[in-house]
Amino acid sequence: MTADGDFDRAILDLGARIVFIPVRHHSPACARLVQTLVERIRPAAVLVEGPSDFNDRLDELSLGHTLPIAIYSHVRTAEDERFGCFYPFCEYSPEWQALRSAREVGARAAFIDLPWAQIVAHRQGGDPLPAHRYADGELRRSPYVDALCAELGVDDFDALWDVLFEVPASLSPEALFERAHVFCHRLRASDAFVSPIDLLREEAMAAAIRATAAETEGRIIVLTGGYHSHALFQNVGRASARPPGDGRAEARPTFETLDRGIALTPYSYARLDNLTGYESGMPNPGFYHRMWTGEGHRSVLAAAVLALRVRKQTVSTADLVAVESTARALAALRAHDRVWRRDLIDGLTAAVLKDEIEGVEHPFLQALHEALRGNARGLLAAGTALPPLVADIRTQLHALDLEPQQKERTLTLELMDEGGRARSRLLHRLRILGIPGFRRTGGTDFAEREDLTRVFEEWRLVWSPEQDAACIEASLYGATVDEAVFARLTEEARAGDRDAEAAALLFLRAALAGIRPRGGALLELLRATVRHDSSFIRVAKALGHLVYLYRFDEALGTAHRDDTGTLLRELYTRAVWLLETSGSAGPDEGSIVDAVQSVLHAFDLTGGALALDRHELVEVLRRVPGEPRHPAAFRGAATGALFHLRETGVDTLLQDVRGSARPEELGDFLSGVFALAREAAQRQPDVMTAIDAIVMSYDEQSYLTALPSLRLAFSYFTPREKHSLARSLLDALGLAEVQPLPALDVAPQVAAEAMAFESRLFATLERYRLRGGHA
Repeated sequence: MTADGDFDRAILDLGARIVFIPVRHHSPACARLVQTLVERIRPAAVLVEGPSDFNDRLDELSLGHTLPIAIYSHVRTAEDERFGCFYPFCEYSPEWQALRSAREVGARAAFIDLPWAQIVAHRQGGDPLPAHRYADGELRRSPYVDALCAELGVDDFDALWDVLFEVPASLSPEALFERAHVFCHRLRASDAFVSPIDLLREEAMAAAIRATAAETEGRIIVLTGGYHSHALFQNVGRASARPPGDGRAEARPTFETLDRGIALTPYSYARLDNLTGYESGMPNPGFYHRMWTGEGHRSVLAAAVLALRVRKQTVSTADLVAVESTARALAALRAHDRVWRRDLIDGLTAAVLKDEIEGVEHPFLQALHEALRGNARGLLAAGTALPPLVADIRTQLHALDLEPQQKERTLTLELMDEGGRARSRLLHRLRILGIPGFRRTGGTDFAEREDLTRVFEEWRLVWSPEQDAACIEASLYGATVDEAVFARLTEEARAGDRDAEAAALLFLRAALAGIRPRGGALLELLRATVRHDSSFIRVAKALGHLVYLYRFDEALGTAHRDDTGTLLRELYTRAVWLLETSGSAGPDEGSIVDAVQSVLHAFDLTGGALALDRHELVEVLRRVPGEPRHPAAFRGAATGALFHLRETGVDTLLQDVRGSARPEELGDFLSGVFALAREAAQRQPDVMTAIDAIVMSYDEQSYLTALPSLRLAFSYFTPREKHSLARSLLDALGLAEVQPLPALDVAPQVAAEAMAFESRLFATLERYRLRGGHA
C-alpha cells in the first residue's frame, strides 16, 4: 500500500476547532459518522459541500418532503448553451444527515461549494461537467484503487468501499473517521492530476470556511467529499491563506452565463442507482436504505420474492434456504461481519442459477436487482417554491382540461377544430419537453401523409410520478411553455448532424406544437443544416415535407407562411445544386427518381409564389441525360422532367429512348420517364411505337433481361391507362381490328420464359436438322 506521504495527522484531531469529516456521497456508514460527530461536538456551524446559492432557501429542505429529492440547478450561457445538474439527497446521504443534525443541535448550516453557474462559467472548453454533483468520479479514477482491490481480493471500487467502511459493524466512529481520511488522501495522492475546476471549488470552499471561522466563536464541522478534505484542511490552515474574495475563485470566467435557476425536485432510487442512471456513486440504493434502517439482508430477499410474484413466478422455500445458506457462507469466507450486497448476488447465482441460458437474465436475478435498486420515489412537500414553468404548465393543462389523472383516459382531437388544435399543440409541446404521461397513440401522420381525408389525433393521458420532476427540470429551457419549447427545439437543431430531412421533421414538430421558427436562431440553424447536407435524397425528402406544409397545411397553420417559404426556398436551391452529381453517388434508382420528382413537384406547386429559379433547374436537367455515368432511371427522370416542363419535344424524347435501348437499361430509363411525364406515353403514340420497335428487335434472351424492369416501368399506369395505351399502339400499327388476346393463365414472366425456352429448343433442333421430321 502507498505510504502516507505528506498526510497531516493533525486532521484527525476531533477536539480541533474545525473538524473536517470526509465522506463518500450516499454512504450509510458516513451518514452515521456525521450523526454521531455532530451530536458529540455540538458545533456552532455545520458547513456542507453543496451549492452556496441555495443557502437563502435552506429552510425549504426542512419541509415534510418524501425522499429522495434533489437540488436542481441550471444555467444558460451567452452562447445559448444550457447546463443542468443535480445534488441528490436520500435518507442515508451524509449531507442530508448533516443538515438534519445541525437543526437538532441548533447549529447554523450552510452550503459552501461554488454555485453551478460559476462552475459552468469557469470550465475549460473540453472539461467534462458531471450532471450529478454528488458523484464520486474523483475517488474511482485513482490508480490506488486497482492496487488495493488486488491486495484485498475484491472486484471494483464499490466492493472495496463496502469491505473497508460499510460491512464492519463494529468499527468505532474514531476508527471510521481515521480510515476515511487516510484512504481518501492516499487515493488523491496517487493521482497526479487534479482538475482546475476542483482546485477552484476548493479555493471557494476554503474561503467560506475561513469566513465562517471569523464570524463564529464556536466549533465548526466541515463535511465534504473525502477527495477534498485534506486539501481543504491544508488550505484553511495555511498562514498565508488569502482572504475571502481573493484568488482563483474570482478568476475571470471563460464565458458569460446568462439565465440561471435553482429549485428542489423529486428524485428516485432508479435515478440514484449508478447501475441504471447515476453517473457514479453508491449502487443499489434500495439495499443501502434497508441497511440504514436496520432491516437486514433478509428483507431484500423478501422484496425479491414479492417482485417475482408480481411477474407471476414463484420460488421454492428450498431455493430461498439455499440462497440464504450460500450467502452466509460466502460472507463468512470473506470475513464479513454480516451478509452484504455482493454476498447476496453471488449466493443467488451459485445456489439457484444452475441452468442459465446465455444472454437471458434469470427472473430471480432480475427480481433481486430490482429489490437492491429499490422503488422509492420522492415527493415535494406542499409549499415548496417551484420554477415559473411548472405553474405555467399546470395553468395551461387546467385551462384545456388536459390534467392527467391516476386513471388513464383517451382523447380524440379533430385538428380542423380550433379547440382540438389548441389541445394538440399543448400536448406536442409537453412531448418536446420530455414530460411523461402524454402519449400520442394514433391519428394523421403528417410526415407520411398517406391518408389526409380526416385530420385528427388520438392521445392517452395518465398521471406519472415522474411528471413533477420532469416539469421542474424542463425549467432549464425557460420560464414559460412557449419559451422552453422554442429553446429545446433550437438546441436540437444546433445538435443536428447535417441532415436536411431531420431539419424538416423538426420544423414539422414545431408546427405541430404551434411554434413558429420565425427568424432568429432556430430558422437560421435549420437553414444551415440544409446548406451543409450533401445528400440529394435527404434534401429532396425534406423538400417534400416543406412543400406540403407550405402549400396545403391549413390544420397546422403553416400554409403560405414566410418561415415555411424561407426554408422551402433553401431546400429547393440545395436540391437543384445537388441534383447533377447525385446520380453517381450510389443511391438506389427508385429513390433518386422519387427525389427528382420531389424537386419537380416543389417547382410546380410553389415556383410562382416563391420565385423559384426555373432556369437553373432546366440547365441542370439538360446535362443529366447525356452523362453515361448516371443510372438509366436518373437519366429517364431528367428527360421526363424536361418534357413535363415543356423544355424538350417528342423528337428529343424519342432520341433519348432509343439511346437507352439496351435490354438492361430500357425499363429503368422508362421508369424515370413515366414517373415524371406519364402523359408522354399516353398522349404521344410515337413514344409507344418506338418502345414497341425496340422490344420487338430483342431476341428471346434480351427480352427476358428487359422484362422485369419493363413491367416495373409500366406499373406507373393504372389498368385503364394500360388498356388505353394498348389500343393506341394497335391503332398506330394498323391492328385496331385485331381481337384482344385471351388472358394468360400464368404470370407474364412465366409465359415469357416458356417462349424463350421454346425458341432455344427450336434453334437446337434446326442446328441438328431435326425440325419438320428431317433426318
